[in-house]
Amino acid sequence: MTLFTVSANMLGTTLVVRACGELDYRNAPVFRSELTRAWEATTPPTVVIDLAGLTFCDSTGMAELILGLQRSRALGTRLVLAGVHGTLERILAITGLRSAFEVFDSAEEAVQGA
Repeated sequence: MTLFTVSANMLGTTLVVRACGELDYRNAPVFRSELTRAWEATTPPTVVIDLAGLTFCDSTGMAELILGLQRSRALGTRLVLAGVHGTLERILAITGLRSAFEVFDSAEEAVQGA
């Protein structure tokens, strides 16, 4: 079993959520819980989800990203994905969801663009 970690930190007025490991059906509840906790603590103008450390993302993980996007829109918060690569990049392209998300190469670039 691969270790999954998720953390949230404020960088100025931007909330950066970093996910590392496998974002799958086992770990999706941990991801959702951390994102919910962070959003309840503050409603930042921008949330960057840094996915550079992901090694895998299944349909449950994708559903969590979509739920995050829906929640950000409901709260009037800008949601940005950073570090999208590999399979996740292909899934976003194949499903047509790439255009639904604002994507940056790195979290640093996303924070600067916030």
